[in-house]
Amino acid sequence: MISATCVSNTGSSFILDGRKLKSMNHWYNKENSRLQSLKDKQGIKGLTKKQISITVNRNNKIRDYLNKAARYLINWCRENKIFTIVVGVNPGIKQSINLGKKTNQKFVQIPHHSFRFKLKAMCYRYGLTYIEQEESYTSKASFLDGDRIPVYNANNPNEYSFSGKRVKRGLYKTKQNKLINADCNGAANIGVKSNLMGVYPGQTLRHLWLCH
Repeated sequence: MISATCVSNTGSSFILDGRKLKSMNHWYNKENSRLQSLKDKQGIKGLTKKQISITVNRNNKIRDYLNKAARYLINWCRENKIFTIVVGVNPGIKQSINLGKKTNQKFVQIPHHSFRFKLKAMCYRYGLTYIEQEESYTSKASFLDGDRIPVYNANNPNEYSFSGKRVKRGLYKTKQNKLINADCNGAANIGVKSNLMGVYPGQTLRHLWLCH
């Protein structure tokens, strides 16, 4: 879902909550699957009017949410004098998943790429710098312990070890047994990978790192 954890190098952080969007998308997939099953039993080809209707409604709601989410981020950055947005990306993410050959049901994912596209366009419009950063291992490495964060390589079978670990949903334990928000840890590590880190006396550059 489009829920983004945002951490700045000034110490501010916040979360864009995408649970409502996830719930709506879940209903859409469940209802579309039910309609598809009825259609298959009746031997109907193509999309029905009901399928088209719920799809248009879903797409409109997602588009509205993504526009508002991107707008909120841009406004927050401008108000807080943040000039660079770094977004963690997973190149291998899929927009749909095949859930079975019997019905050939497709689970339609929420389009992260569309959110990034909208955010990038708004950054350009308002003079902010937009950067996409490959995010492998950012959720496993410990930001507070200064772990080195490698880049995932499918041809490299090596296992990497890190100072801390995710102990339960939403929490990450560091080497010193400190518990921190797991997504904030991941977002901060995206900042590490992007080489845009730190705020020092007299420094004017401010950055926002996004993990979703």
